[in-house]
Amino acid sequence: MIPSQLTRPGSRMDAEMRQQPEVLAALAERWAVLTAQVAALSGGTAPLGVAFLARGSSDHAALLGRYAVELTTGLPTCLVAPSLATAYGKAPTGLRGWLLVALSQSGRTPEIVDLSRRYAAAGAKVIAVTNDGASELAGAAHLSIPLDAGPELAVPATKTVTGQLLAVLAIAAGLAPGYLTQAQAAALPNAVSGVLADTDAPERAARLLAAHNRLAVVGRGACYPAALEGALKLQETTGLMAHGWSTADFRHGPIAVCGPDAPALLLAGSGPADTDTLDVRNALAERRAPILLAGTAPGADLPWPALGHLGECIPATVRAQQLALATARSLGVDPDRPTGLNKVTLTS
Repeated sequence: MIPSQLTRPGSRMDAEMRQQPEVLAALAERWAVLTAQVAALSGGTAPLGVAFLARGSSDHAALLGRYAVELTTGLPTCLVAPSLATAYGKAPTGLRGWLLVALSQSGRTPEIVDLSRRYAAAGAKVIAVTNDGASELAGAAHLSIPLDAGPELAVPATKTVTGQLLAVLAIAAGLAPGYLTQAQAAALPNAVSGVLADTDAPERAARLLAAHNRLAVVGRGACYPAALEGALKLQETTGLMAHGWSTADFRHGPIAVCGPDAPALLLAGSGPADTDTLDVRNALAERRAPILLAGTAPGADLPWPALGHLGECIPATVRAQQLALATARSLGVDPDRPTGLNKVTLTS
């Protein structure tokens, strides 16, 4: 990176985004080991169910994990509501034979660490997904999957998020051998490299978003977690009122927020649920809402390659990161230092 780039707003976020192919490649190289560790955790017996525990961006990775586990195993899954224990005082029960996947980029969020210990005491097997393999969360788990992404200093999480997305797919593959192969995982770094190499598309799209103060980010299936993460990245880097929606839920009322002054960012890959997102363009056009399309369809404003599996959530998420960075710069905001935000939120 040349000296002028080092002082440009968002230079830290940009640098960490560009490390993602390397982080993903290292995880893909460990694929066989990771999936075998997950399979061995339950001693050859499938868990009764899988629960995911997370906050913030990690919660979006947890949602992808829920999709992947339900799709590949048919096991009941859920997203844990931490406040039931921390605020309402409800002790976890009935979890013997379950698997808990706890996600925290820092591994230091007090409620995630505390609940992981409580779930383990209640009989659940705990997998920790964290960037720090020596963190409290890793120590509270039966199995730790460290991302080993290196220090992440920009407030908006980037490389740790996509690392978590790939890690939860590895967990699903460990529970359902053959679901996502090592070769498919190894193809993701190149897909992300191609997305990162295209900076013109997000800069063009950012000019549209910078002219508005609110927008909807919409996706379904593999793209739903990316839509939620994309909305969060736009919120924290730009201050825009961005909200993520499932396409199905979006049709049930929230589409009313879109119009000439409120655009929609649609994320649609090559999966069976993505046709619904493409179809919503007609309803948005009737409302004269500006539309940005990110995905695999011909003519997409923000394209990524068709992969044919839930791993498309990863390049979709990277496209959203690029758009957030470019929009912040267009607005003259430094996304490395969002107002009033800290790198680690110590929720308890």
